[in-house]
Amino acid sequence: MGYLGPTETLSHDQPDFYAPGEWNVAMNLAHLVVYEERIAVPVLEALVTGSDGVGATPSSREDWFFNDAVALSRDEVGVMVERLRKARVRQIEIVEAYDAERFNGAVTPLWSSGRHGAAPHSAGWVATKTFQHTWEHGNAILRLVLFAPT
Repeated sequence: MGYLGPTETLSHDQPDFYAPGEWNVAMNLAHLVVYEERIAVPVLEALVTGSDGVGATPSSREDWFFNDAVALSRDEVGVMVERLRKARVRQIEIVEAYDAERFNGAVTPLWSSGRHGAAPHSAGWVATKTFQHTWEHGNAILRLVLFAPT
């Protein structure tokens, strides 16, 4: 098996609200960075202050920041990895500020579509959703690397 560099592509499934096409390693990584910076961190920050998270981000849908992720995908991989690391560190700091009751209390109507279950959701759910999202795109990245054509 060959290895695809961060800008080479191999087709894989994408969420249904994106235009059909192929995402490479860099685009998957850039998407994760922008999601965590623009959705996960602001919403978790808002929830820890007692807000319901509405207004912390334009939407919990991921299509509104697509162009930003495309632009970031052209940057150096090291830059993207560092930004992702910083967003993760911030999320850990925020989660550590919660007590168990507030962390598990359902408060945010974001992610209220049927595919994410009934809202409201808790900060714990938001943190878990972020992990699931990372797993999804991490799997895509691994598939690109492991199953590249030779």
